[in-house]
Amino acid sequence: MGFEPILAYEASAGSGKTFNLVVRYLSLLFMGVKAENILALTFTNKAANEMQERIALTLSQLQDRGELDAISSVTGLEPATLLSRREAVYANFLKSESKILTIDKLFSKILRKFSLYAGLMPTFSTFESQHEIKLMIRFLNEVNVQGAEASLINLSLIASKRLGDIFGLLHALYQKMPELQPFHFDVPKGIDFDAAIQALMAELAALFDLQSLSPSGHKALEVASIEALAEKTWMHKASLVEYNYFKKQYAPAMDVVLERLKTLVAEYMRYKEQHFFYELFTLLHQYQKARTDLARLEGELSFDDITAFVYYLLKERIDSEFLYFRLDSKIEHLLLDEFQDTSMIQFDILRPIIEEICSGSGVVESGSFFFVGDIKQSIYRFRGGVSALFHTVAEHFDVTLKPLVTNYRSREAVVTFVNEVFAPKMPHYLSQQVKPGGEGGYVEVIEDAEVLQRCVAVVQALLQKQARSDDIAVLCTTNADGAAVEEALKANGIDVVTETTSKLIHQHSVKTMIEYLKFCYFGASIYKENFLALAGLGNVVLARPDMRSFDMLQSCKHIIDTYELFSGDMNLLRFLELLGKYDDIESLVFEYERIDASAVHSELHGVKVLTVHKSKGLEFEHVVVMDRLGKKQHDTALIIFEYEGVSLQNIFLRQSKRKEFDSHYAKALENNAVAAREDALNALYVAFTRAQNNLFVIAKPKDSSFALLELQPASWGTLEIAQHHVVTASEHTSFEYEAIDYGRQKNVLQQQPQSQSDYQAIVFGLALHYTLEMMRTFTTQALENAMIMTYNRYGALLDPIALEAIQKRITLALQEPRFMELIDGKRFQEQPLTYEGELRYIDLLVKHETHWVIIDYKSARSHHDLHVKQVGFYQRALEAITNERVESYVCYLLEDKVELIAL
Repeated sequence: MGFEPILAYEASAGSGKTFNLVVRYLSLLFMGVKAENILALTFTNKAANEMQERIALTLSQLQDRGELDAISSVTGLEPATLLSRREAVYANFLKSESKILTIDKLFSKILRKFSLYAGLMPTFSTFESQHEIKLMIRFLNEVNVQGAEASLINLSLIASKRLGDIFGLLHALYQKMPELQPFHFDVPKGIDFDAAIQALMAELAALFDLQSLSPSGHKALEVASIEALAEKTWMHKASLVEYNYFKKQYAPAMDVVLERLKTLVAEYMRYKEQHFFYELFTLLHQYQKARTDLARLEGELSFDDITAFVYYLLKERIDSEFLYFRLDSKIEHLLLDEFQDTSMIQFDILRPIIEEICSGSGVVESGSFFFVGDIKQSIYRFRGGVSALFHTVAEHFDVTLKPLVTNYRSREAVVTFVNEVFAPKMPHYLSQQVKPGGEGGYVEVIEDAEVLQRCVAVVQALLQKQARSDDIAVLCTTNADGAAVEEALKANGIDVVTETTSKLIHQHSVKTMIEYLKFCYFGASIYKENFLALAGLGNVVLARPDMRSFDMLQSCKHIIDTYELFSGDMNLLRFLELLGKYDDIESLVFEYERIDASAVHSELHGVKVLTVHKSKGLEFEHVVVMDRLGKKQHDTALIIFEYEGVSLQNIFLRQSKRKEFDSHYAKALENNAVAAREDALNALYVAFTRAQNNLFVIAKPKDSSFALLELQPASWGTLEIAQHHVVTASEHTSFEYEAIDYGRQKNVLQQQPQSQSDYQAIVFGLALHYTLEMMRTFTTQALENAMIMTYNRYGALLDPIALEAIQKRITLALQEPRFMELIDGKRFQEQPLTYEGELRYIDLLVKHETHWVIIDYKSARSHHDLHVKQVGFYQRALEAITNERVESYVCYLLEDKVELIAL
């Protein structure tokens, strides 16, 4: 095949998208490209982590993996040659700072480097969205200061919307602000439309013999307002001769007045639209300022804010060439995942990199551009995703576009069903092939008015056939439907996992402490009883602390120690760390639901219940796709965006009956309906293609969300449940660990014993490792800088004595000649290492001219034998990978000395 520098794959569901991304990345490495010169971008952390791990795993096991032949085909190198170079490539990859990350993280990285240009501190925190209450208060204050209350009132009156609706509308426009720059709206000139309408209506009435006109004809000529006129059926006719109540008295002069009335109604609607957008854009500037000021004041940015700030930097403050040059090194190769979900603003930010790569001669030597995606899976139009960008970019940059049509995820019955259902519905659909050995599978379309009950029955039947609950997924249309499914399954004794249940604040230990803090703040006995019940403390007498001198974090620590509530649950530890971010208990008890952190190493088990949009990128053995429980929600968006390809051409205010008087509006409305139908089709395609073995579709007989697929009840294939080995309790190894091994070192070879209440030691270990990781050089000044960051992160969890102890222990290391001698080389902190299917992190890896040095930090000598075993694993792995000499040391950073134990 050979290496094609400008290449894209149309990757249908399950067709090996990640496989091809990994092959492309590794091909570049084997062709001599440095990892730091490759930028690989994904949309989710899961995808980025999966790619990182697949690259490391493939390199470590290349001789046994299917990527070997694919890399050979791309690079033109023989498999034997690739295997002979594998160790060197792997060693170089380990030494490099790879750039495999999400688009949001890339933009965050850019903004942190140039934050001062945007008036921000580089320590800003990120959330999925800004705090709505704070933002609304600041927005209303800004409106008041700018004297824009009239705009807010007028807008509310014009659109008949509440403040909350207008606020949501402003956020939607905020996401599209770069696209809206060409649009300008002025105050429309005042016109007395009512007088003009009444004059024309009088002129029309004069053309009738009113005495002989029927009562219905008289009623048809009664017009109270211009909106009422627009609703009149006769106004929608091409000629009044077509209107039954006017037909007998029709005269051609009536149609002349009719056209003038239509023109006047259209002018009124454009006037109303102009007025609406003038007021809306006036408020949009206040909204943007409120968001910007809040971000700068609170240091709290949403992903949308980060994107907006980076776009602002590129367009107004910093030359793009200078900006990207400052991203550690020159980016010569770009890999993009899920390109069909890219928004225009995201593409505009990435455009300078793409243009530089694709311009000029000698592109093979200078760089490459590679992306994958599937417009059939474009379901994020509501978030700004522009599926047309995929082919537009391919055409503009002369990208070689190739399809991937073999499905490696689903079995034959599922693949065949999806092909037959969607091929007639989707233009240019490429039917997928079944992977070798992919026979079997089962699909059933069920029609039942009682969708929820049938869904529970299907899940119960799967469980009775020995399917594991963890392998079953129920996909719903809305979050509300998902909640109903969750409730129904739980009522039947079936464990359920949802996006909500996997959040940190919904973990048992965290809910326990939240109830305690509520009791402290409110003093109500209900919160005390909740706390005691969750903690399993029975009738313990619990006194409310003195709130005048209340310390939220210390009080929680005291309760945990007193009642021995810590049993190794890292979720509780993470919650205590989060407490340090709150200024007072009031902000916590009123805002804890906003904490969007996920649970740490959640071990929740059960049937997965999620929306179709949340299922994208996932796969399950058994999938139940459920019809919507409620009625179809029609598109009532107040603003209609008209696109031509990737360009926003116009924006319209949605108005009743306007399509009867404005052909441009009617066309935009029609195009919007077509796009909505495509969105619905794409969502169904995503839902059906999540299934590996068995797919169940439960449809209502009427008003079904599957109606556009024209499905009929039937089944295909044979239902088979793969039997999995279930580990019994006696087969489990004991879950034990040593507190000081947490942090990036938590994945030890064998985990070690600890007491119930040593979470303080765990925090100490985390903070010690974090401080060392933050030291880019091993100097006193670097230590002082790192201690500032450690204090900011762990100061709320550790007392000053513990922080001083950390600084003292590391200072002793800096004063130890042998330690400084060992680290005198090219250093790699927290270096990931994959070997024998195990992913580990080395605290410090040092490359000397003739050998490597591994240093693993510990803060106590307990369990020394296990420490040696752990570091011995690192040494064996690195020797096998690099084929070079490796020295390994366990470095005990003790209270009064540093001990270096060589293996």
